Amino acid sequence: MTTTIAALPNHNRITDPLWQRLFHGYGHVITPLRYAGWVTDIETAGGEFHVRADLRDGTELIISSEHNLPADPAEVNGWTAIRQDVQDTSTHTVLYDSTPNGPQEHHRNRLIPLLARVDGLDLPGRAHRLIVSASHVSPYGACHNQTAGIEGVASAVARFSEWSQRLTEHEGYRRVWQRSQRDGYPLALFESAGHIMTVRVTRSDD
Repeated sequence: MTTTIAALPNHNRITDPLWQRLFHGYGHVITPLRYAGWVTDIETAGGEFHVRADLRDGTELIISSEHNLPADPAEVNGWTAIRQDVQDTSTHTVLYDSTPNGPQEHHRNRLIPLLARVDGLDLPGRAHRLIVSASHVSPYGACHNQTAGIEGVASAVARFSEWSQRLTEHEGYRRVWQRSQRDGYPLALFESAGHIMTVRVTRSDD
């Protein structure tokens, strides 16, 4: 089945090389939020960077780090998430803080705990719950399946990316195909010396 990923931001900064570099660099944060149905952007005002998602209820989600997001995502030492009123930013709630000395400091820069908190927000039009699974087929035909628990959309899409990254960076696989974002939830095929791994995201009620 297909699903709708939120549209890209519509402004003249999308042609700016800095914006493009940051939007791509923080794609592991932005893409899960877009699959949750929220138009998500990188704000670059005043040389300070953060991710902003429109929650479509008059509030917005601001994701940053200890002060603001570094230009290099590898330098993030923890995440902060604030939900604030679009018209009055003084009206806000701190949802999550895994920066040094924050209440979720033990999670540091891990992304899934942050997105699990975001998935738990009480918002209208809540998206479907999802499952991430992986299937391994060996060259001699043996099969093995692995399945994560039922999760919110943002957490599941982030877990798909985490599993995919582990395969390519630590287990010697190469990605041979991945479904286009416009065609449905993430699905990818990996290969290594005749071993085939399929990683997918599906609705929990499919």
